[in-house]
Amino acid sequence: MGEKRPEEAVMDTHQLECLARERLNEARAQAATWALVRSLRPTRQPLRVWAGLMLIRMGRWLAQRAPKRAGEPGRVTA
Repeated sequence: MGEKRPEEAVMDTHQLECLARERLNEARAQAATWALVRSLRPTRQPLRVWAGLMLIRMGRWLAQRAPKRAGEPGRVTA
């Protein structure tokens, strides 16, 4: 009862090939979807670029709050 006939072994191999082919096609389709999503996402800037831009923004923000310089030197600064 536990023995398989050659016809059944051939059919099992064929079914296994079909199943493997189907799974490969599904994996390829999923990979194509992920590649499309990845291509639509904007590229991320390196950390050093992000940190540099943040320092520039902070400097500009602090410069707006700084006291204004006098146009001409006064008696105290002369």
